[in-house]
Amino acid sequence: MKKTLIAVAAAAALTATSAFAEITFGAWLRVLGSPIASTGEETVAGMENSWGWGARTARINVNGVSEDGKAGFVMGVYNDFENGLDQGDNAYLWVKPVDQVKVSFGKLDGAENGLRGDFCYGSWNWIRPFNWGYDGEGLTFDGIWRKGLMIEADPIEGLHAFAVIPMSASYQKAEDVYKNIQVGFGYAIEGVGKFKAQYIGDFKKNKKADEKTTYGWANYTNDDGDRELNTEKATLPSWDAVDSTDAVDNDDTVTTGQIGIAFDLTAVENLYVTVGARFGIADKDYEDGAKYIKMAFTAGASYQVTEQFKVSVDGGYIQYQDDCVGKEDDLKDNKFFVGAGVDYALMDGLNAVADVRYMSIGYGKDGDDGAVSFLVGLNKSVSSNGSLGIGFQGATNGCGLAAGDKTGLVAGYDPSEKDVTGDGDEFVWAIPVSISVWF
Repeated sequence: MKKTLIAVAAAAALTATSAFAEITFGAWLRVLGSPIASTGEETVAGMENSWGWGARTARINVNGVSEDGKAGFVMGVYNDFENGLDQGDNAYLWVKPVDQVKVSFGKLDGAENGLRGDFCYGSWNWIRPFNWGYDGEGLTFDGIWRKGLMIEADPIEGLHAFAVIPMSASYQKAEDVYKNIQVGFGYAIEGVGKFKAQYIGDFKKNKKADEKTTYGWANYTNDDGDRELNTEKATLPSWDAVDSTDAVDNDDTVTTGQIGIAFDLTAVENLYVTVGARFGIADKDYEDGAKYIKMAFTAGASYQVTEQFKVSVDGGYIQYQDDCVGKEDDLKDNKFFVGAGVDYALMDGLNAVADVRYMSIGYGKDGDDGAVSFLVGLNKSVSSNGSLGIGFQGATNGCGLAAGDKTGLVAGYDPSEKDVTGDGDEFVWAIPVSISVWF
């Protein structure tokens, strides 16, 4: 990635001396516009991010590092062409009191500690169907999605340890804060791979909802330590129905956590393998109806067959806690997912891509069917900083494409009615045009 470097003078207030810092500007953007598409109910046209929820048409990431490399900050800002400016993925400042220790405060979003178990290919880079159990970003090992204090240490060669204490601008009970701690490590074995392990706390305060049925993220805690609820139905399989009549008082809580382990194998030339396991901990029944995993196993492998041809496969299995309220609901059944994709360089700067994905449950008229999604596409480099692509994508049994609440291609959605009027078994398709730029 080409970046612009600007040296700026910084006044050292405490020592009354001057120093130089390096400020680095960079950006990465992708927008997909579909001149023609179908929700299975109506023919439509629109544009969005790969993950839906609008379209980010401008962005800038700023990194500041002192001359001695012991202090700095990270900030991101983006513009959504309908909703205006907003903060990016990361916004934090950091210092290194000694070479082996780094202390950060702020918004930490994604792979900041370098341990997240990513495995991204095919439709992940186009309009995401989300008929998978875990995202390509964090397929085998979760990243950091929190605000607060992060401490990182590299005590010996190959070992990286971290702890994140989630904190917000409003003070909270310390015991509640520390129930949400995230702590882990990664150890790299030269010429072999990397072993990773972590614990993610997930202390929740149950919330009553205003409507009969709401939808909430299954394993997410906001800055106040509360489990987020969203009153707008989403078609993403990661969202879980919560019946407000079963919700308990806000004073009641559920303390849970998750242990994750993973290994990335890099010992074989041209082969990359990543495997992971997650084990959920729950200390009582979920009286508000939310589900929580008991265990999950995921894996991904890619092989560079030739310089032009690459093959990728991934999959996983998720089993939920036996005592989840609503377990009889098919939407809460255990599930598995698989996918496979290829990348092929047709000629210099022109690449073909294709993939197919399947998840075993959560779709169809009654939510007890699986769904298949697929992509075929072409990407053409137009400079060292951009590409233009066109593809064809489809999804069966009411699986949408980057579908949120009336955003993206929601299966069965009728824009004139502003509602889902289909039966849940629609075939959704799109012909997306992709523009990506990076600096």
